[in-house]
Amino acid sequence: MDKIIDFQNTEIAFASKSNSELIRARFLFEILKNKRLVNFSNKLLQWALALKLPVEWIIKATVFKHFCGGVSLIHCTPLVEKLGESGVYAILDHSVEGQDSEEQFDQNTRLIQEEIKNAASNEQVAFAVFKPTSVGRLETFELLSKDPTVESTEFNRIKERYFLIGETAKALKQPIMIDAEESWMQASADELALALMEHFNQEEVLVYNTLQMYLADSYGRLEAWIERAKSRNFKLGVKFVRGAYMEKERAYAKKMGIPSAVCISKDATDQLFDKGVALAFENTERVSIFLGTHNEMSTEKAASLALKTFGTLNHPNIWFGQLQGMSDQITYNLSHVGASVAKLIPYGPVKEVLPYLIRRAEENTSIAGQTGRELKLLRAEQKRRSS
Repeated sequence: MDKIIDFQNTEIAFASKSNSELIRARFLFEILKNKRLVNFSNKLLQWALALKLPVEWIIKATVFKHFCGGVSLIHCTPLVEKLGESGVYAILDHSVEGQDSEEQFDQNTRLIQEEIKNAASNEQVAFAVFKPTSVGRLETFELLSKDPTVESTEFNRIKERYFLIGETAKALKQPIMIDAEESWMQASADELALALMEHFNQEEVLVYNTLQMYLADSYGRLEAWIERAKSRNFKLGVKFVRGAYMEKERAYAKKMGIPSAVCISKDATDQLFDKGVALAFENTERVSIFLGTHNEMSTEKAASLALKTFGTLNHPNIWFGQLQGMSDQITYNLSHVGASVAKLIPYGPVKEVLPYLIRRAEENTSIAGQTGRELKLLRAEQKRRSS
């Protein structure tokens, strides 16, 4: 049976990139394949920024330029337009982490509402997105995850912010996605997401929650979400990802002296991911699916299920997505065969986006084969252009 997508077509994958952009991308991934160099560089950058040394321009000209859209929403406009020319949508993500004041959380809530308005006014922006810890302290989520019965004024404020965001999405009929974070704070974040879905996902799916399939309990959680949606009569939006906190999860488990929440192996994660996606496709009368994956095999399997279920890859209940700066062979070749596909584009001031960039670098070095695949395809395209 012929494959649906040709992931080896580098001419399509890199059509939007200039020769200089290919060179920069290859340079970055050559660095990312060296774990020791990445770890040293990350520590050096944090040290330099702490001492207020003038290194922001280096970050901005290299990793920031490759993986991010700009320092503000308006600065992302050229990239959004460029993606649109190739039939690829954008998801703009204000990737600011580590804030802890109520004033900052209220300000972030207003910014998320602006992102929703921006997405609703731009047909090239598919979703708005926010992180739970952009509107509340991680420690508060963690506390309520351990004991949901705790009375917390802070958590009530977080809930109010969630519903303000939901009301804005509903008023503008703009779908939003809620990111997943560390496993030890996720239970309370999931409860808030499900409460939003129960309230706002009555007639259509406006709210999607993210499920990290590298967590060993993820399939059971998905089953529970689906049963809850059926019993309470609302629609479920699920963004499937493998997971983005591998290094943090391992460090946390070691510190606490507990087994890691992450699956025992990459193969186990892959199997759980595909199993979860298959379950969602069995329930498409209730579930809308967003596949956030850089895995070609999982993408091909999901595309096959989409064609079998909907007869098309361009159905409102199935989306594909990859991070900006990665897996262009998946994004652009999906778009070429008519799929609904988007790039998730982080943005924000360089210093504030740095934790995201550091995590991106760490995850690239820890995911087996990821950096090697990127380099192989970049080299192939450079060779094709020079021949």
